[in-house]
Amino acid sequence: MNFHERQRRNGPVFQTHEKAHHEVLATEDWFGDGKPFIGKQFTAAKARERKVEIINLLYRAAKREQRDGNADIATRLELLADKLFYCQPDRRCGSLACPECSRAFQRAKVAAQRTTIRQLKVTRTGRLLVMVTIIPLMVTYKPEDLPVLKVQKLNRWLKDALKKAGFKRVMLGSIDLSWEDGFYQPHWHVAMWTAERERLKRRLKRIFPGLQRGDRPVHITETYSLEFLAYKDKAIKLPALLRNNRRGLPYLLLALDGTEPLELMVLSGVRLSAQKGSFKFKKIARR
Repeated sequence: MNFHERQRRNGPVFQTHEKAHHEVLATEDWFGDGKPFIGKQFTAAKARERKVEIINLLYRAAKREQRDGNADIATRLELLADKLFYCQPDRRCGSLACPECSRAFQRAKVAAQRTTIRQLKVTRTGRLLVMVTIIPLMVTYKPEDLPVLKVQKLNRWLKDALKKAGFKRVMLGSIDLSWEDGFYQPHWHVAMWTAERERLKRRLKRIFPGLQRGDRPVHITETYSLEFLAYKDKAIKLPALLRNNRRGLPYLLLALDGTEPLELMVLSGVRLSAQKGSFKFKKIARR
């Protein structure tokens, strides 16, 4: 049975949050343009256009690798291009490399978090909802390092560091990968509540210090609406990468294809629970 036939018959296989992943992929509303709206540059039509562009990039990269004698990488790139090419309604690929599927999960996460934040806000009078950005400056990936990128391990490292420092509050976070000057910088955007913004910043900077004077490894932004959620859960800045890193993008997409969409999230104090057509977050009762 060839790749296309396996994909047609079985669809994507997930190791974590299996039911939640399949509920999103089976619900075409997440692939449309209803609520939540995540920006005019991230419509369903834009996602379809970018998917075509990415498929072409992947096929060209595969041909380049084949010419250079790298048959294994060429095959992986071609298989990923095929996976995206055959992704369509009722047969979604579920890959983070797919602009349509990654956008669907982004919208589902935004919707679930909106509900959760509104529910939790009732019991957090006097506290600010902020978006914390944490940048581990000592952790970077050059393009040749991407095969060893493990998002799950990075997220576990973050959670362990916060837990060790005594952070027990509710946190809704997600990892992000940005292209800097010749390397990828993983970082996290985390929504949390705080009564003392400056004190929170000092605590976090002790856990995640800068490497030299002038570094800003921790940013805290006050939120005035829930519009920040779409930005928080984007994973990569795809339009910018298509402009500034086209040649390297196929290899980043190969790395992302090995990560399940809901594994991007870093959760504390809540757990993810599948429901019909999507998922929600449930508060974990303290013992």
